[in-house]
Amino acid sequence: MSGEPEGSGARPAPGDGWRGRWAARARTLGDAARSRTRRFWAGARPTLRQLWWTEEPATPVTTVDRRFPEPLVAPAQGQVYVFLVRATFTWSSDTARPELFGWYVDYFQPQATQRLHRLALRCAVEVPPHRPRELLSALTAALAADDPPPWTYARGEVTFACEPDVTVQLDERVRQLLQPYWERRIALECERDLARRRAEYAQERDRNDPPRPDPPRPDPPRPDPPRPDPPRPDPPRPDPAIPVRPPRDSTRPASPRRGPRPDAPTESFTPLEPLLPPPTPRPAPDQNPPPPPAR
Repeated sequence: MSGEPEGSGARPAPGDGWRGRWAARARTLGDAARSRTRRFWAGARPTLRQLWWTEEPATPVTTVDRRFPEPLVAPAQGQVYVFLVRATFTWSSDTARPELFGWYVDYFQPQATQRLHRLALRCAVEVPPHRPRELLSALTAALAADDPPPWTYARGEVTFACEPDVTVQLDERVRQLLQPYWERRIALECERDLARRRAEYAQERDRNDPPRPDPPRPDPPRPDPPRPDPPRPDPPRPDPAIPVRPPRDSTRPASPRRGPRPDAPTESFTPLEPLLPPPTPRPAPDQNPPPPPAR
């Protein structure tokens, strides 16, 4: 035992008793709440894992735009006529924001146009001005071999891909020169196609229609049967009252023709009066008769 009495010492401050009681009670309630929370979380965690919703990773969005610039002029062989090169540029990007996509395309478009123009100038210098197909083939081969698309352009973390699509057109002056030639060629091809189709239709009609029998040939005309000769009339019989002359002997020479006798009337004819004058023409009713001729 200590030497001091139990009742001696400082007195407890007022309120220390209820504060201690409330602190002890709070500690007890906190320990109970923590234990209950642990038990609840241990039981609810499997259920919450089944209902847990996870966001899918953001998929990059690819934005595409097409631009149609003015046709590019490429001089043809001879530097007199030109080709018109029309291009369609397809731009795409999966890193650019949609609101800034148009700004980036406007920024990269002049570079792509100049790139294609250099290829067109190099290919067109050896191509005649009336053969645009050859220039298109040469330009397509140059794009595939020397500078294959897609073309890539970058600015910072933003990248763009560009794919050009090219067509070639004639100069308007060359088009006017070639127009009569193509008009004549089209007309000839149409005539040839029409003749071919007519032959095909005729063959198809012959295959579909049954063969028609040949028309019967007319019988050759038969010769008329020989008609009997009409009976010949009997020669006239000589009249016994008329004397019959003996036949003339052809070996005896013919007697000479006798002339007229001197005392015949024909030899003794002599005109007694001269020939009368011709009659005078009769005058018209309104004319006087001409005077008679003087004797």
